[in-house]
Order: sequence, then structure tokens, then C-alpha cells
Amino acid sequence: MTAAGLKNNLVHEISSISNSDLLVRMMEMGVLPGKKISLLKKAPFNGPMAFIIDGNILALRVEEADLIHLKAE
Repeated sequence: MTAAGLKNNLVHEISSISNSDLLVRMMEMGVLPGKKISLLKKAPFNGPMAFIIDGNILALRVEEADLIHLKAE
């Protein structure tokens, strides 16, 4: 599963981030394997998603959230 498929208030652990041009940028923002992530809000009409990672709110496009792979629960 990826972060794009998260439901509100469920906490998951990041397992990996797909290789892309955004990999370094995401890691600089604190999106790292082993960190806990949860969905705070999702905009309508396939808009941006707001996540909480280490107490910080991070807004990502759905395409960016789809690069974040989560550990299976």
C-alpha cells in the first residue's frame, strides 16, 4: 500500500520511497523509511493530501504520496 491509499487517522510506518526525481526532496522534508505517517486531510477532486510525519504537517500531491510505500499491517 502507498500513502495515497491511507484513511484518516490510521498510523502506518514508511517502508520505502520509490526512486524518482522527488526522492531527495522528500527525504529533506522528513519522509524517511521507519517514520510514522498518518493522513490528516484529503482535498476533494483528487486534490492534495495533508499528512502528519513526526508531528509536522506535510501536504503532498496524490502522485507524490503514491511514491511512499508503507509496511503491511
